[in-house]
Amino acid sequence: MADQNSSALPPITSSPKTTQMVSSLIQIPNNLERMVGPTSKNVMIGGGTLLVLMIVFFFIRISFVNYLTGSSMKRSPNRAGMAGWGLFGGMFFGGALGCIALTSATYMTMPLVIPLSTLSLICFVIALVVASKK
Repeated sequence: MADQNSSALPPITSSPKTTQMVSSLIQIPNNLERMVGPTSKNVMIGGGTLLVLMIVFFFIRISFVNYLTGSSMKRSPNRAGMAGWGLFGGMFFGGALGCIALTSATYMTMPLVIPLSTLSLICFVIALVVASKK
């Protein structure tokens, strides 16, 4: 039992028969945007687009609140306002996700996509639940 040493490696007796060429070249990705990120022009375009979308979403919110408080739905103004803000939030977070996707694919990662889509979904659910109650 003292003669057995299981931790020792067997001796190397043969050399490799084929020599392999090792390349020291580094592969550079073809997509330059993934390496550098968005330019300031892309950020300005994305920010301007999000600002325009916010204005449009605000008018959609006002129209939705007026629809809920109108004669056909007859919801309370407080609930209609809350439902309108929920709709605005859902559209805003969805629009922010879209602007980020169009501006730069560098920042479209799961730690950003999951919270924005979750917030958008929560806001839409709040708008639906609050708008359905009288």
